[in-house]
Amino acid sequence: MGLFRRDKKESKEQEMAPAEPMTRDRRLESKAESEMTEGDFSYYGKEREGLGRRVGRRLLGVLKPVGLSIRKQVVKFGEDWIFLFLLGICMATISFSLDVIISKFQRANLWVYDTLESYRYLQYFSWVLYHVLLMMVSAGVAKYISPQAAGSGIPELKVTLRGVVLAEFFTFKTFIAKYIGVICTLAAGSTIFLGKVGPFVHISAILATLLGKIMVKFSGTKENHARKYEMLIAAAAVGVACCFVAPVGGVLFSVETTATHFAVRNYWRGFFAATCSALMFRLLAVVNKERETVAVLFSTSWRVEFPFDLPEFLSYALLGVVCGCLCCAYLFCHRNLLLFLENTASIKKFLTNNKILYAGFVALVLSSITFPHGLGQYIGSRLSMKEHLETFFNNVTWGIEELSVTNSTRQPPNPTYNDTWLQWTHPGLSSLEMLTFFVVLKFFLLLFATTMTVPAGYFLPVFVYGAGLGRLYGEIMAKIFPEGIISEGINIKITPSGYALAGAAAFSGAVTHTISTAVLVFELTGQMSHILPVLIAVLIANAISQRSQPSFFDGIIIVKKLPYLPKLTFGKTGAHDIYAEDFMITDLKYLVKGFKYKDIRDLLKASDLKQFPLVDSQGTKILLGSIKRKHLAKLLSEQLSTERRLQYLLDQSTAGTNVSNDLTIQSENGATIQRLQQGENPANTELGDGTCSTDDTILSDSEAHARIFRDGKRRKTSKKRFQYYTMDGREVYDSQTVREVEEWECRQLQETVRMEELIIDPAPYRLVEKETLYQCYDLFNLLGLRTAYVTSTGRLVGVVSLKELKDAVHGSVKGTFTRREIPKEIVVEGTQDPARTTLVRRTSQIPESSA
Repeated sequence: MGLFRRDKKESKEQEMAPAEPMTRDRRLESKAESEMTEGDFSYYGKEREGLGRRVGRRLLGVLKPVGLSIRKQVVKFGEDWIFLFLLGICMATISFSLDVIISKFQRANLWVYDTLESYRYLQYFSWVLYHVLLMMVSAGVAKYISPQAAGSGIPELKVTLRGVVLAEFFTFKTFIAKYIGVICTLAAGSTIFLGKVGPFVHISAILATLLGKIMVKFSGTKENHARKYEMLIAAAAVGVACCFVAPVGGVLFSVETTATHFAVRNYWRGFFAATCSALMFRLLAVVNKERETVAVLFSTSWRVEFPFDLPEFLSYALLGVVCGCLCCAYLFCHRNLLLFLENTASIKKFLTNNKILYAGFVALVLSSITFPHGLGQYIGSRLSMKEHLETFFNNVTWGIEELSVTNSTRQPPNPTYNDTWLQWTHPGLSSLEMLTFFVVLKFFLLLFATTMTVPAGYFLPVFVYGAGLGRLYGEIMAKIFPEGIISEGINIKITPSGYALAGAAAFSGAVTHTISTAVLVFELTGQMSHILPVLIAVLIANAISQRSQPSFFDGIIIVKKLPYLPKLTFGKTGAHDIYAEDFMITDLKYLVKGFKYKDIRDLLKASDLKQFPLVDSQGTKILLGSIKRKHLAKLLSEQLSTERRLQYLLDQSTAGTNVSNDLTIQSENGATIQRLQQGENPANTELGDGTCSTDDTILSDSEAHARIFRDGKRRKTSKKRFQYYTMDGREVYDSQTVREVEEWECRQLQETVRMEELIIDPAPYRLVEKETLYQCYDLFNLLGLRTAYVTSTGRLVGVVSLKELKDAVHGSVKGTFTRREIPKEIVVEGTQDPARTTLVRRTSQIPESSA
């Protein structure tokens, strides 16, 4: 304790003493004293350390081996199993909590609406205000929190699985915005008529990405892109499974909608995660006392034995034709409506700057149309989307049962109905007329709702719409055949709910170009009796839709211009007669081995490609590899950097030669100052071959990724550049003129690039000239390519990018593909510089997105 006081007294006396000049020895002594003092204080600090900290440190020391042991066991067991289990449990909990929140919102809205029964204008105001506020909040989170949260998310996931990673779509900020936006969108119910399948696939993918990062840190391994792809596939399956409680259909639907090619080894991941999610969702329903036991989402009371007979197959096939044709009309209208809004400059500008206002306007129109005491009484607007499906799958023939319902009970909208299907009865209209009005009106309302920039899904609306279309078809069949269809002397009653099931699967399958919707409806209802007629309707509807229109998600990709290949129509032999040489680009920009820095400059100025091929010589053009643009830009930036120029001047001054500027060098402690007088300019020597002029040189102090060529304006050569630089602890004052700097740059550009400084990809993806369009299409999809070089016995003859392949696929599908003529003579343009020489066969350029 006395030592501590003595040290404190001495420090006080030192503070009162006059300051002395700090010499080098004194600095070393003070540094040593400070280290000793810190050691003394740390010693006393340890003595006075609290009991809690010491216990915590010892506890951590004991638990560290336990944690390492647990991590070792987890890695030994397999972190994939734990990852998939956690993903399924988390997504089921999120989905169930979202359903609970949404149901409370909707019940509160209806409670306020029914309380204001005697005030019709207040009812209208509350109904409209509720939906307008929700949609404005949904559009607001998509605009201010994360713009990537808007829309479905499935098109972006397809592009990511294709190989183009959209990192901003998988952040925690996007997760929060998506979740809040989906709550608001779904709370608007059937008025806005948007769903949650797409957003939940997106949310599941984000959660899988975040969990993957945690598991990587926990297991102590590095991130693996192949493993990330597998987890995203499983996440897509979980997203569908937790929406419909359908693990098998969820896996199949996710594969069909997101992946062009699928590895069978990934099936177990999707099935395991989806099963965990579906089981957890059903258990939560039991715990929350919404279900008595683990049951299907939509229970039915259909007859399992002979619900249909062979003559009805024709009727289901006709329903598939109706769904396919109506689906083509819907996809055509949707895509062209989005293209119109995107291509009209004034509308696009308004929508870009006023997304929240536009969402409020759309909600105002939709809520006014669906007002329950207005037109909404004819389309069951009081029902939620889940209740819509329950009424459509109800095993009651409305046309027969409504005859026994008195007019006093048909006062819509009556909130006290025990059976929800009674919402489809009206004293002035029949149920058949109400269904017709629902199908016609919802077609246009759904198109109008999809123009909003909000987090929302589009599969559930078309699923419900297809169920309504099938129910209408089934009620018409029941009215045409009131006694049923006679087969082998037995009258088999028409089951309209069976047609609703087939309509939901056929229409939604045609919109998304999937077959797995048939499996989804079987898992939703637990009914396997209609498997054959439903499959027939789905296949026919898909055949018509795939023949005529791209899928809903492909249409969004087309509108957003995302890099993704369209589907290649199978069954045609024309694509087998189209070869890579028929659509490749022959106007090549390449580097020749032994190129100079000025060749890099010219190449970067002439092209915006992301990578360039490297050949052995101009004559043979044997492909040696490819070099990325960013690496070339970095090399050129370092070659012309200020540090390199100043180092050159320092080296010249050390060697005793004259330099062309006044260079002042001051050491750190100020003891030594060296002044270099301006002498004869050594830059007056010959500048190589004379091809480098002061107007073509570059002053580059920017980063490697910046554009490194000038804007073309002539600089004043007499202007001084007074700047200070710090090099190796020394301050350097540079007053070199611009012209002198340009002359130095000219000499640097004449130097040859050393091959050991290059980062070369020795095996870029290659195609041969006779590679068919089918083979090119499969390679680009399987490997996620964006560019592939075409060679002939190792000689570089062309390049195929994603754009050229897209054009070839479109031309093949539409029958408008024309082969490009290849000239007999190869025309060589350019100077003697091999890197500036261009092999020309046609005049089109490689687009920026091709590399």
